[in-house]
Amino acid sequence: MDYTKSCFVIMPFNKKKVGEKEIDFDWIYENVFVPAVSAAKLPEGGTLTPKRTDKEFGSSDISQDMFEYLEYSRMAIADISGLNANVLYELGVRHRALASGTAIFRMPDAPIPFDINQIKAFPYEYDPTDKLQESIQLITRTLEESLQQNRLDSPVQKALRAQNRDDGRVNSLMQQAEEAIRKQDPATAVQKYEEAIANDGQNALLRVRAGLLYKDVGGRFPEALEHFIKATAIDPQYAEAWRERGIVENKIYAKTKTGPTGQESLERAVELNPKDFDALASLGGVLKRAENWEASADAYQRSTEVSLGHSYPLLNWLTLRARQTGKLELSPKEKLMLKKALRSLTAQVASDPAYNTPWTIFDYAQTQLFLGDSDEFMKYVERGLLEQTADWQPGTFAGTLQLLVDAGIDLPRLQEGIDLLRS
Repeated sequence: MDYTKSCFVIMPFNKKKVGEKEIDFDWIYENVFVPAVSAAKLPEGGTLTPKRTDKEFGSSDISQDMFEYLEYSRMAIADISGLNANVLYELGVRHRALASGTAIFRMPDAPIPFDINQIKAFPYEYDPTDKLQESIQLITRTLEESLQQNRLDSPVQKALRAQNRDDGRVNSLMQQAEEAIRKQDPATAVQKYEEAIANDGQNALLRVRAGLLYKDVGGRFPEALEHFIKATAIDPQYAEAWRERGIVENKIYAKTKTGPTGQESLERAVELNPKDFDALASLGGVLKRAENWEASADAYQRSTEVSLGHSYPLLNWLTLRARQTGKLELSPKEKLMLKKALRSLTAQVASDPAYNTPWTIFDYAQTQLFLGDSDEFMKYVERGLLEQTADWQPGTFAGTLQLLVDAGIDLPRLQEGIDLLRS
């Protein structure tokens, strides 16, 4: 076997549920991944060859084949849609085996587990046909750029570098921090990350993990920013660290009107990873707060395109366009995009608490508002308030809705929802 040309595809087999929808993953393999992988050019010439163990016709053991592909394949791609247990297990094996050469993909309504949320998981769609072709091109481009850059993409390898430096103490502390997160004990998680950083202050991954906890639990932005600044100093090519740094810089600037606005950090994140829809959307938010409406709308539109219609940039783009025109006019295509976004959001808010609360809940509320269901809008405004994790979050959502009112757009119960969020 010439593993230098193989790309192992880690994905579910047969038909599986993703949210409320049944997906034929065998069809996905043949019509999305096979053509995409087969078109990916190797730097030395030739193309990649897609491999999946159930498609082999030799007499060897399928598990043996799987482990050999995971260990030796030049590239591996993992489809985490549906959070299939076998897929996540194989992805972990791959990350332990090789420091680079792994790309993650997901359908738009598939959540990203915390353990790998610092890695870009590229969204893809297969219906309608134009989305299928866009997804094939995205996967091919991602593979080719990964082959050329050969960047470290394994969180396991990043973590084990720390373990190798201190006889395993840092690794043990990271494990304790992750366990505390799973038990919804953020205070202990922060403590363990800080202990790990005291043992290995040059580990950029540790810095980002600690910063994310400070940012997302209680809005402790100064502590978060300190870690993100050090992460970007340790690894200037760490796009996610630049993104999170820019987000926190803007949060601090919004409160104090001092320091950087976050725009430069987010532009650096986009430069390093032009397909990071979250960085583009966050840049749109910075520009929106600076009242640079045209540039903000452009960033949100680019984020919408890169993410294949993610609800957050889509809703902000439509809101800013309505503010500019004084009218909320939706084309049939845009209504369809909102309905598709609503399908994804429905799966995300179905759990208790919702995935990425309260933002998916607020997005669900605004999507219902734009589609004309004012009662559902108010219902989910109220639920978002119940599930908020920091006191600044409702005000941020209210500020976005206020743009519609300021433009003279009168939607049923819109002002009622804003008043509730403000209070």
